[in-house]
Formats: sequence, C-alpha cells, structure tokens
Amino acid sequence: MQQLQHLASKQGELRVRRQLVEAMIFEGLIKYEETCLDKWTSNLTLVGQKCTYRCEGRRMAFDRIRIKEDSIFQVGKDETLLEATLEDLVDELLSTHRDKDRLLKELHLTSLLCDWNNRHLQMQLSRRNSSYEELESEIIEGHPYHPCFKSRTGFTIDDHRDYGPEVKQSFTLQWVAVRRSYVHITVLEEEESFWKRELGHLMWGDLLEKLAAFDGTPEEYTFLPVHPWQWSNMKHEIAGLIEQKDLIPLDVKGDYYRATQSVRTLWNFSNPEKAQLKCSMNMVNTSSLRKLHSHAVCAAPHISAWLRQVIQLDSYLHKEASLIVLEEYAGIIFEPNAKKHSGKLEGQLGSIWRESVRSYMKDDEEAVPFTVLMMMEKDGRPFINEWLLRYGTEEWVKRLIEVSVIPVWHLLVAHGIAVEAHAQNMILLHQNGWPTRVVLRDFHDSIEYIEEFISDRTLIPDFETIHERFKDAPVDHYYWMSSVEALRELVMDTLFVFHLSELSYLLEEQYGFVETRFWSQVRDGIQKHFERFPLLCSRNEQLQHISTHIYVESLLTKKLQNQEEGNFRHIVSNTLAKEDKKEK
Repeated sequence: MQQLQHLASKQGELRVRRQLVEAMIFEGLIKYEETCLDKWTSNLTLVGQKCTYRCEGRRMAFDRIRIKEDSIFQVGKDETLLEATLEDLVDELLSTHRDKDRLLKELHLTSLLCDWNNRHLQMQLSRRNSSYEELESEIIEGHPYHPCFKSRTGFTIDDHRDYGPEVKQSFTLQWVAVRRSYVHITVLEEEESFWKRELGHLMWGDLLEKLAAFDGTPEEYTFLPVHPWQWSNMKHEIAGLIEQKDLIPLDVKGDYYRATQSVRTLWNFSNPEKAQLKCSMNMVNTSSLRKLHSHAVCAAPHISAWLRQVIQLDSYLHKEASLIVLEEYAGIIFEPNAKKHSGKLEGQLGSIWRESVRSYMKDDEEAVPFTVLMMMEKDGRPFINEWLLRYGTEEWVKRLIEVSVIPVWHLLVAHGIAVEAHAQNMILLHQNGWPTRVVLRDFHDSIEYIEEFISDRTLIPDFETIHERFKDAPVDHYYWMSSVEALRELVMDTLFVFHLSELSYLLEEQYGFVETRFWSQVRDGIQKHFERFPLLCSRNEQLQHISTHIYVESLLTKKLQNQEEGNFRHIVSNTLAKEDKKEK
C-alpha cells in the first residue's frame, strides 16, 4: 500500500517536472540541442547556466515539445545521470531566493494536490457516461501545458476538500447587503425584477426581511453573493466595513453550488438550469490572480449583448452554425474608496451571472467540456474512443472542425471580434458523440478587437460610459488592440497552440492519425469556408494565419515575471503553413 502511495505521489511530481521542462524549451528559457534517435523520438540535451540536463521527447505541432515523463535527468560528472529536481530546474530560471521560493511553492502545491487526489478520490474506470456538470468536477487533470496547473495559492488541504471541484462538495454562498455607494451593479433590466427572477420571491423576501432587521432598505443597499472561502479569508480586512454597516452579512441560505474546473465559477447544484456564478477569489491558479476587475464586471453584460446581436445578424453563425454564447448578463462588484482602504479590497468581492448551457441544449443533445476530448480514461482508452470507432477518425475530426473551429474563425474574420477560445472556455454539444454545435463562454475580460477591423462599428458598446477606467484608455490595455496580429494571436494561441494541439497529439499517439492530417483539415476547412464567402477572403488574408512563423504567448515566462499584465510572447513555427504530408 505504501508503495502505491509513493508511486501516486511521484506521478504528480513527475508531471509537474515534465510540464516545467516542456515549457522551458518551448519558450526558449534554456538552450538545447536536439539529436534524432529515430523517426519519432529525439534526445534533447539542455544546457543551463548551472547544469546540463538530458531527456527524450518529440517536437510536435506549433513547436510544442512532448517529453517522455521518466526520462528527465541531470548530467553529472563522468556523464552519470542523476535525478533532476524541481529545485535544480527553478535554479536555472530565477536568480533571487524570494522568486525561487514563490515558484517552488506553487509547483510543490500542484504536486501535493495531485497526490491528495490520487490517494483520496475514487476515480471511476470511465467518465464517458457522466453528465456535463459531473464532468466539470471529474476532469481532475488540469492545464496540460502550464506547470502550475493546480497551484491554488492560499488553499489548504481542508480548503481543497471543501471547495475543490474534484471533491464534489456542494455549499451555499454568503449573502451580503452592500451599501450602494460602495458597489457597481450592472443589469440590463429593472433591478428588482432581476433579483426576483434569480432568487425567487421567497428568498428575495427573506433577504429584505433580514436587511430590515439591520434598519437597512433596498434604496440604501443591494445584495452580493460571496464565495464562502473568500468571505472567511477576508474577515480581518472587512471588519471595519461590517462595523460601519457598509457591508452587512445576512443569515440567508439559498441554492447549493459546486465548483467547476476553474474553481471560482460555480454551477447551481440545486437547479442546473439556473445561472452559473463566477465569484471573486483571492487565489492564484496557473498564471492569474482569480479576483474580478471592476471594469470587466461592469462591461460583461454589454459585451454579451454585443455578441448576441452580432450572431443574430449573421445568417451563418445564427442559423447554420447555431453558435451559442453563454451570456454574462449581470454583474456586481464591491468597489471601496481606494484612498480609505489602500485599494486592498479592489476586485475582492464580486460576482458575474452566466447562463447555464442547459438552457440551450436540445432533448437529443449532450454537452461535454472541450477539456475532456483529449483525456485518457482509467480503462486505458481515450474518452472519445467509442465516438471515433463509431464515425471514423477522419470524419469525426472533419465534423469537429466544422462545428467548433469555423464559427470562431468566422466571428473573427467577418466581424473582427477575437474570443479566447481555450478548452475551458468551450463546450461541445453532440448527439451520441457526433458534434452538433459549439458553446463559447467567459467574455468579460477576454475579447479583443480593433475598431478599423470591426464590420459594424455602431454595435460596439460605448465602453467610456460603462466604467471610468475606459475613458481615454490606451490601446492594447483593455479590449481594443492596435493590430490585427493581436487578434490572430489570441485566437490561434488559445484555440490551436494550447488547445486543439492536445487533441491532435492524442490522435497521433493513440490512433496513428498524424498531426499533419489534423492540421491540414483545419487549414482546408478555413479555406473552403471562405470560398463560400468570397467577400470575406481579403479580410481573412489580413490575418496571415498561414504565415511561416507566428507569435504565441509565453505562459511560463509570464509566471516567472510574476506580472498580471505584460506582453510575454515568442515565435514558433506555424503548423498551418506546413506542406501536406500525405499519410496512408
């Protein structure tokens, strides 16, 4: 038993180390030499500033490096091979003790939570029959590229047990009355109607009754749901605000929620057809602090309304593709006086309401998060195995591209709007495994456009009236960019380089469906689509998506710099530009 536990623990550490080395090579953070062993494998010699390392791996689509997990060694004296530790590798990346300690803590916490999951969670042999909501918890693998894929800074093991999506615990939210002078609330309808519809008349009445007990009125206060972990971790900072009745915690129990893959976004366990809630959490996961920015919360409903209108006016997106965007139709954010509270509470208390995918699904459709399409089950076969056997890999891939890639690319080309279409932001609707429609979500801080490339500028939200931070804001800071290249980079990064490349890799490894075939289908699918829309061809060409090299985001470099904002990017070979290699 102890041997098994040690093996489980080692598996988490090995994966963290592998993804760290893959990212180091991919982002040019360490020099290396590549020597081919055979058609499929290369020896990689990594020359660091302090040590030399050796591993086996393959260069795949978009120059992504795929390393054999147990092949990473430090080269010692006399060419002896020693175990390469996380400490050794971090030593190559950072110079100060403080920075090294910060990164190592996140890497070790990721490994620790993987270890805890392996020892305490009973994973079923197959997740293929799980509902969409259950899959949000059962996809325990995390980000397939980022080495801090389960870092969750600030979380203890008890917190993980209570609020980690993998553990499937349901919990209620902390409801708080907030003085209106301290809050921005954005709903595109009459506020009381919004609350009654969301909460039901009974809970709405209960909130008003509890507020009245503190001599508060709905003219002075509105209401805010807070993640219970966030509330318990902020008690010291907000004690004065509670004392002054700027914040009033209310003893009201509403619906039960459960965490999705992103931890901070919650699905309604009591009624899955009701809205999901994205809550602010003062926690770093992968690259980002998971609080909510005030300007993004205020902009969310306006962006969703914009996207809905654009889609409805486009016959291809609306009727043929039936593209679905889960609207973020309401947002509320606590915004204290920055001088009085030193800005420490900014973005710490807020929520965004987002539609449930259940409200769009037809009776014969099922939904799966895109993240599961590239996963292996405990029975040793990919999640999508039966689908590929039923329809044939070639036809299924062709249909997946038609359903998921083309609508996202059409939105970019035809309308000039780029969305962050990574796997966690996309849901696939299917009938018995045959892709039918794609669902996009999470737009409040992740769409981009340039005004000159927008096809109908009259539809763009008037951002300057939405939040004061948008007034006279520079380009490349919020949603409006300075070049079409930025739009291409966002879509290709998220949809191709760090998303569908995982699927193309899986298909080659498990089925011999070589990556060049997959990416030829993507390139051909885009080309054939715009042959149907010749007036859009020149706009498509402006994106230069088949150029020899492209810029992609440097996710590990961003983590090393410990900055939320910044232009961290590097150049890679563009797989869409490569010549077809016909494989039989």
